[in-house]
Amino acid sequence: MKLLKFVFVLFVTVSFTSCSDSETDAIPFVLSNANISGAYNISSINFDTKVTSVTDVSGVPVPFTVATSTSTGDTFDFEFILKADGTYTASGLYRIVSVITPALGDKVTNSEIISITDSGTFTLNTIDAQITFFSALDDFLNGTFNILIFNETVLSLYQEMEEVDDAVTTEINANISFIRE
Repeated sequence: MKLLKFVFVLFVTVSFTSCSDSETDAIPFVLSNANISGAYNISSINFDTKVTSVTDVSGVPVPFTVATSTSTGDTFDFEFILKADGTYTASGLYRIVSVITPALGDKVTNSEIISITDSGTFTLNTIDAQITFFSALDDFLNGTFNILIFNETVLSLYQEMEEVDDAVTTEINANISFIRE
């Protein structure tokens, strides 16, 4: 009887471990203008910002963080359409809540409704998994974004930006995720 139980457990174990995963045999969703085209809604949008200033102390440049902020979008009523011909349109509303932390003083929370009506063109770099937007109005997306996730339902983008104005440097990290309608 013990031998029969052992054989049964061994049979069940081998049966489960020998099953193949049909997901691994699936053809990956290829990044192309044809596959990326479609209508999307924003599922999340986040910005992290750091502002630093450089001051000279006895001839040595010393960086100083002036402020940081975290901005998170919500309440999306937005449509983003990418077309196979390399054009896009973006329109709608969303709310952005920003928490600003200055070097001195208390945190400040700001909430505003963002209204976007934009259009432009885009190009894909399929080798580096990047998309570059050329906005007609510079209102929504502009510049090169890394594509973090791309499949049949999700498009997730990431961009690092740095703006320098005299001794003040602003670093912005943007994450935007879309869900295909």
